[in-house]
Amino acid sequence: MDKILISGVAGGSAGIFTDFLFFPIETIRTRIQASNIKIDYFKSAAKVNKYRGLVVQLTVSFPSAFLFFSTYDTAKKNGCSHIVAASLGEFAVDFFRNPFEVIKNQMQVGLDSNIRNTIKSIYKIQGLQGFYAGFSTFIMREIPFSAIQFPLYEKMKSQFGNDGIEDHALNGAVAGGTAAFLTTPCDVVKAKLMTQRKQFYHSLGECIKIIYETEGIFGFFRAVHIRTMQISASGIIFFSVYERCKFYILAYNNKS
Repeated sequence: MDKILISGVAGGSAGIFTDFLFFPIETIRTRIQASNIKIDYFKSAAKVNKYRGLVVQLTVSFPSAFLFFSTYDTAKKNGCSHIVAASLGEFAVDFFRNPFEVIKNQMQVGLDSNIRNTIKSIYKIQGLQGFYAGFSTFIMREIPFSAIQFPLYEKMKSQFGNDGIEDHALNGAVAGGTAAFLTTPCDVVKAKLMTQRKQFYHSLGECIKIIYETEGIFGFFRAVHIRTMQISASGIIFFSVYERCKFYILAYNNKS
């Protein structure tokens, strides 16, 4: 099996595992961040199952991670730096992911009981463009996130070791947590734009302005502790699973 394909399979497998495990925490974070001066989703959706929207996430999880790692490793193989390779990987996957992210986020805050109703509601109110709500902030979050996380992870691998599962866990936790903290403002804006249906925010600029006017600078760091801890913990598992999958697939491939 080609090394690029192996990387894609390992990344996709790790993505599904971590998405399932940490989905309830992500749901809590989304409800807090999406809340605004008109509605508190954390309270209004308190009784809504925290796994609502999981099917949407798992549907897109493997192909997204597969596409990212295939692009990432291909770019590195062709001489790109880790920052450029990670940015290219995110750019390739975000256009594909955005509609799924919108549907998932709206289900997480309790706007609909099932996927079909969510899709119908989004299309009825906003048309096809509704599935790309928050796309600019999605890109603004994901590309810097990966441009921070993966170069830092690779640097730590070269500096502190890459032999044992504890190395992958530590490297993944630090890299993921750092990137999560620094990109939280974009995550907050994205959550608000993706979950609105009646155009409370008419543009990215207006959303930023309202957050600042109603919540101050700390409004851009809503649930930063949850996001940082969640992604640090998921980084431990994700990179451990990713590296182990690559190791076992390569070992099996060499025996065949």
